[in-house]
Amino acid sequence: MKLYRKSFNIFAYFEEIMGLYKLAIVGRANVGKSYLFNTICKKKISIVHEREGVTRDRIYGKAIFSNNYFTAIDTAGLEANSNFSLIDEISIQTQIAIEEADVLVMVVDAKVGITTLDHIVAKNLLKTKKRVVLAVNKVDNEKLKDKVFEFKKLGLSEIIDISAAQNLNINELLELAFQDFTFDESTDIDEQNKTKIAIVGRTNVGKSTLLNALLNEQRAVVSDTISTTRDSIDCDIEIRGKTYTFIDTAGIRKKSKEKDLIEKFSHSLTLKSIERADICLLVLDAQDLMTFQDKKILQVIEKHSKGCIIIVNKWDKIKDVRQEHFLKMLNQSKLYFPALIISAIKKLNLNKIYSLIDQIKKNKERTIQTSHLNKFIEKCIQKYHPPMIFGKRLKIYYLTQIKNNPPYFLFFVNYPNIFTPTYKKYLINSFRKNFDFEGSPIIFGIKKKPQSSL
Repeated sequence: MKLYRKSFNIFAYFEEIMGLYKLAIVGRANVGKSYLFNTICKKKISIVHEREGVTRDRIYGKAIFSNNYFTAIDTAGLEANSNFSLIDEISIQTQIAIEEADVLVMVVDAKVGITTLDHIVAKNLLKTKKRVVLAVNKVDNEKLKDKVFEFKKLGLSEIIDISAAQNLNINELLELAFQDFTFDESTDIDEQNKTKIAIVGRTNVGKSTLLNALLNEQRAVVSDTISTTRDSIDCDIEIRGKTYTFIDTAGIRKKSKEKDLIEKFSHSLTLKSIERADICLLVLDAQDLMTFQDKKILQVIEKHSKGCIIIVNKWDKIKDVRQEHFLKMLNQSKLYFPALIISAIKKLNLNKIYSLIDQIKKNKERTIQTSHLNKFIEKCIQKYHPPMIFGKRLKIYYLTQIKNNPPYFLFFVNYPNIFTPTYKKYLINSFRKNFDFEGSPIIFGIKKKPQSSL
């Protein structure tokens, strides 16, 4: 057993593994899921963490395959003879793991053969349209290999025999699971810990001036490298032990037709920079407030679920207007992104940019305990009950956080089709007032509560 220093930050570790590809191990009880989980994670895992605030039924571990890190998720076994409340809870927790996973491994027992519950699990996994690999476990001898073919009746095309106890075919299982997956170019933890910031905006709003001002103000410039694969310049700035990677972008020019603007924008360097970034600095010209083009860029930032700070530049050219009045006009659009007034030339308020970046990064990586989420939902429902639709009333059973960065929450309800946009908007607005996610996008999904027969 490895020992860890007391300073080890388990929450930072958990936030780190949540950003990797996720492989969920599912199946009924006593087929060897946890054994497989430990076999996959052994020696390469830093720690196995039982996610706080959800249940004890989903366990996350960091593992490595072909020099690439990924997250393995162990789920609870499905018990046909469990009481209703337990099977109901397990169904929800397994559904959450399935929802957040990129690839699924269903484990069955070669010695027992196919059971009714195996058929039910396989049927539900096929509905997800995700990559599913069937791992026939406990194949410890040649005689048991002959039984593998009978599991084709479950309808899963990718099948492999394994023995988690003897570490047989585990690497082959992972090769099958991650076939055609593209991992990040770098698995360097230092690279992962860098905060990537794209400076975006229209032409002539002062993006380059802002970047140069930041570089000149901070003398600890780590590197200035040209990326041949991404056609952009990345500038690393280190401040108080934190590294910020600023991504240089091209400006967006106004076209005679908005259709042309959108078509050009979708293929521009700016879009690539937004995709790469963790947080975007949308630079506006204070003389123009927020233009139609600015709003289009903001929509793309929101579409890609990126954090954002509205940077109002060229304040040195504004006369006889108080900053608070200007920000009040800007916030009439009810933006959840913070706004900062600066002058890149005069270096006004530049030092405040880093603290905002840190706060938004923290908000994007924030994890809310399920118990707190459900108490919040109860209060919202008590204040405003969902409306009756077609003689039916929406019932929200459960709200849980699936992942972070960006935060993704999932509602389990009785009838997803009557979860009206108006009521969802009410919950989202209440959510933002109750929890601090300023500057961070929030994604909400809706699922029908799994049947207890699962």
